[in-house]
Amino acid sequence: MPSNFIYAKVKRKHDLFRVIACDDNVYDMSVISLTGPEYDPATLIEEEEFYKISDFSASGFLLESLSEPLNSVDYNQISRDDLKKLSFICTVQDDLSLFQVISTGYYVSKKWFSIDELTLETDKPIITINPIPDAIYDRANDILYFKKLTIVNRIFKGMDQLYREATDVETQAFLESDFLEVVEDFTKEKVAVLNRKRIALVKETFNRFTDDEKQAIYEYTNQYGQVAYMNGKFKIETDEDLKFVLWGIEQRFYTTPIGGEKRIANSVISITPS
Repeated sequence: MPSNFIYAKVKRKHDLFRVIACDDNVYDMSVISLTGPEYDPATLIEEEEFYKISDFSASGFLLESLSEPLNSVDYNQISRDDLKKLSFICTVQDDLSLFQVISTGYYVSKKWFSIDELTLETDKPIITINPIPDAIYDRANDILYFKKLTIVNRIFKGMDQLYREATDVETQAFLESDFLEVVEDFTKEKVAVLNRKRIALVKETFNRFTDDEKQAIYEYTNQYGQVAYMNGKFKIETDEDLKFVLWGIEQRFYTTPIGGEKRIANSVISITPS
């Protein structure tokens, strides 16, 4: 019996379909390293790393079909017409579910010939598979690995809520915070997408701070002198001013121990003491 299977999700259809079964591995797992940090938009990963979400089944984003091991007999064979309308493929290999989002660039309809058979093919389009999948679900350990949130959201709908933009109401509420003095002509419409995402990210964390912790954040942010601070308020005149205050709330500023150079961290990873 074949040990590896490829399933596919067809656009506007709910269930997965069976595509092919094979004994050969689709992916070379020796070049895929399932390492990386828990997902945090403030963290950048290396090229060979994945983000991960532990206890993924509790997130509410897991596909119903993945709650149990996929069994090929439970799925209908895909039709040739439906192969032209794929949203993603799912390869089951080594007890892992490996996903690749399918876009038009993965369909190759050019004329080609086989090096083995030297036969010109003119009407046999193919679908290419990347060596590294877009996402991997390890059901045994209930961990989802992925590279880009925007891509994995096309498989697990709603995951973009992990890093959404603040709404107009949320943005306006933040601009009205008692530690900000916002000039009249800097309105919520002038808050850029990246700062709206930062507001959505820090809002709940900041609201959980005690008054003493908030005061410590204000003093810490002011220490790096990027935004005017007077009478307990940061003066916000531009989107750039707002960005620096949000970076302060995220505690991204730091000073090097040698040389005392002030810097901004463009990526943050929490370190667990050993």
